[in-house]
Amino acid sequence: MKKVAVACQGGGMHAAFEVGVLTKILEDVAAQKFELVGLSGTSAGALCALMVWYGLAHKDGTPGSPPDAITKLKDFWDDFVAKKGSEKVLNFFAYRTLRAEEMEIPLLGINAPLIAGSLNPYGAVYQAVAAWLPHLGVRQEYFDLPDLLASACPALAANPPTINWQKVKTRVLIGASEVVNGFETVFDSDVNKDPQKANKGMQPNHTIDFWRQRLPLSLSGVAASGTLPIFREAEHIDGDGDYWDGLYSQNPPIREFFYSKAIPTDRPHELWIIRINPQQWPYVPKSNADVQDRENELMGNLSLNKDLDFLMMMNRWNKKYGG
Repeated sequence: MKKVAVACQGGGMHAAFEVGVLTKILEDVAAQKFELVGLSGTSAGALCALMVWYGLAHKDGTPGSPPDAITKLKDFWDDFVAKKGSEKVLNFFAYRTLRAEEMEIPLLGINAPLIAGSLNPYGAVYQAVAAWLPHLGVRQEYFDLPDLLASACPALAANPPTINWQKVKTRVLIGASEVVNGFETVFDSDVNKDPQKANKGMQPNHTIDFWRQRLPLSLSGVAASGTLPIFREAEHIDGDGDYWDGLYSQNPPIREFFYSKAIPTDRPHELWIIRINPQQWPYVPKSNADVQDRENELMGNLSLNKDLDFLMMMNRWNKKYGG
């Protein structure tokens, strides 16, 4: 069958729209219209990609399936929304604060950027608010991404994980950005199968040096992919660095699907991209809201477009010279 890899862009809660696309893809996989050999994602797109991968993965001695993946994906997003009254109040206040900042209007007599700026995740105000949220009835998994991931993917959270890596047929790539050294990073399930495929970038005395890293898949890596610095402290992974959102590097990662050392039979025949960041904009942005939206879209699209340009060039070379 045709081998397909699906890449999921990040873009905040807009990634919820990817659920419908992925559900239809999984229905076609179940109907054996093609083989899903790879998934990738960044930020909220990484959450979608992980849930589909987890539903398909062989874990706890049981093989996964497309229906399992659809159920896992939908259940995860259902758990991601505000349910309790306290969560809805928190959601409303956070939304109104961000909207006030975009609209350049005061909120409760205070300039909104000052409010948002005071909620630095490293600051005392933010830490105090986070500490009180459970006492107000807010679920830990609602505001704590690692807890949410551990609850959704217990076989990957176990120590050691109860994933049967050698029986996992679908590969997943998760994009993140290493903060201190500035490395583009991919957390790759293939490294869990074969540790020799790992690469820690421009390290001294290392035989292969790149400005990018390739590390084993982990829930910490997925949390890193969704770590916007205005909302979360950098995700620290022992021995592997500190990470922010993958939007700053790859949105989403695709190059590794076609890496030169990959087994040719494992490479996808086609790459499908669920793009949720608009490529064009109707005018030059001028308001705070429009500028911030366009900055986010450009940051999310330009890195992807560079990788796509490179792949299309390789396709032309293969067609012209063979290979």
